Amino acid sequence: MSLPTFCTTTTTPQQQAGAGQDLGRGHNQDNFHVNIYVYYGSDRSKDPSVLSEQDIVLTTYNILATDYGVRGDSPLHKVKWLRIVLDEGHTIRNPNAQQTKAALNLEGHRRWVLTGTPIQNSVKDLWSLISFLKLKPFTDREWWHRTIQRPVTMGTPGGLGRLQSLIRSITLRRTKTSKVKGKPILELPERKVLIQHVTLTEEERQIYQSVKKEGKAAISRFFSEGTVLAHYADILGVLLRLRQLCCHPHLCVNASSSFSADNKTPEELPETLVSKMKLILSSGSDEECAVCLESLTFPVITRCAHVFCKPCISEVIRSEQPNAKCPLCRSELRVEHLVECPLEEEIDSSNGKKSDREWISSSKINALMHALVELRRDNPTAKCLVVSQFTTLLSLIENPLKESGFAFTRLDGSMAQKKRVEAIHCFQSSQAGSPTVMLLSLKAGGVGLNLTAASRVFLMDPAWNPAAEDQCFDRCHRLGQKHNVVITKFIVKDSVEENMLKIQNKKRELAAGAFATKKPSASEVKQTKINEIKALIDL
Repeated sequence: MSLPTFCTTTTTPQQQAGAGQDLGRGHNQDNFHVNIYVYYGSDRSKDPSVLSEQDIVLTTYNILATDYGVRGDSPLHKVKWLRIVLDEGHTIRNPNAQQTKAALNLEGHRRWVLTGTPIQNSVKDLWSLISFLKLKPFTDREWWHRTIQRPVTMGTPGGLGRLQSLIRSITLRRTKTSKVKGKPILELPERKVLIQHVTLTEEERQIYQSVKKEGKAAISRFFSEGTVLAHYADILGVLLRLRQLCCHPHLCVNASSSFSADNKTPEELPETLVSKMKLILSSGSDEECAVCLESLTFPVITRCAHVFCKPCISEVIRSEQPNAKCPLCRSELRVEHLVECPLEEEIDSSNGKKSDREWISSSKINALMHALVELRRDNPTAKCLVVSQFTTLLSLIENPLKESGFAFTRLDGSMAQKKRVEAIHCFQSSQAGSPTVMLLSLKAGGVGLNLTAASRVFLMDPAWNPAAEDQCFDRCHRLGQKHNVVITKFIVKDSVEENMLKIQNKKRELAAGAFATKKPSASEVKQTKINEIKALIDL
């Protein structure tokens, strides 16, 4: 009997099972049976002999890391696999993460990594992937640093060429525009991105200008006092409220930035810091840890109100003992002062509370409904995604959808796994009466979804990170799409949203040249944050 193949992925177990079945159907003869086992859930078999009898075993990175645990003797690590496949392989880019250690210690004859973003922040992201592939001598971290990482980051002549030679020899690169013998490997319909400007009503503009004036005055004071980064969470709070007011006045529950850690008793301080951290994480700002420059994992907040990955800032404190300082503001740091956030799967700025106020519309919702009604008139069967970072806005949109007779479904991070799968199957159905609209949160719509039934996307609010938007758009503009895809971004004129688009363009330019650029220093990270704040608030 041949050895089984093991796959780990960031998708849901139901999607894994579907992918495995497609693999069995698409690449084998009809009479060929493939045993596929989804290693997930509390009732999963922990018997290595049972796993060894399967042709394919599918699981998630979280399960892999959890089972690996402290001792590293999980059932998955007791099987010698024929082939190990990492889907969304950049998930293991942090060598200190538990899931990276778990993946590196799996035993297998052959190893594959699938990823669209092997380098997300710097060339160091590659080392874990190279190490997983067992490409000696580069698995030796010192050798990798001396021959690849340091020459590239220092701009040494030949450094980038050496990296490119290595990548060329170990990767099979495919993009949507790749060609083989002059013919495109993938013929997708056209994808258009349109900007539709929205003008606020006089009443909405007055509220917006009032909050902007108050916030701008506070931020100007922080600049004059030299305390901008010490009040970073408060500044994000101002920007968050302005972004919410662009969407709907009911999103902006509290119009004043009252999160100040000053003059708090020791008992009140942890709760205030957690509030600040939730504000930062719920703002959709895609904050990166200033130490590792990657998206936050296990976020903690310091007394000076800066958020870092817990492993990163703990290492800073350990290495700088006894006088550890915050990398951003140089305030004193101590491990016992770090506060963790009790994170839910998806945080919303309203904390999930439903407003008691009478429902009203907004300029953005009116623009959306006008577009949806027009689309239904021209093409009654056309399906579309309505995307927002604010799940409260999605809830507000439900009301006019019902009144206008639209059949719709919803997918966000607060939903149970079973409900999510039901929503996707329902939306993908071509049967009469199936939903033509899916309300989708940007976070839930980022990865692991196939929504090719939709050919229109309406983005209600811009994201800080343009890559997050692109990942969401690719849920429908992918293999299997038969129609042209039209994406409409609703942007309020003369607002923080227009400034966000300018910053997005700068980030796209930076990403395009990221392969050759060196890692920014802590001071450069600080300056970038300060420049963005000035641009966003028109200072």
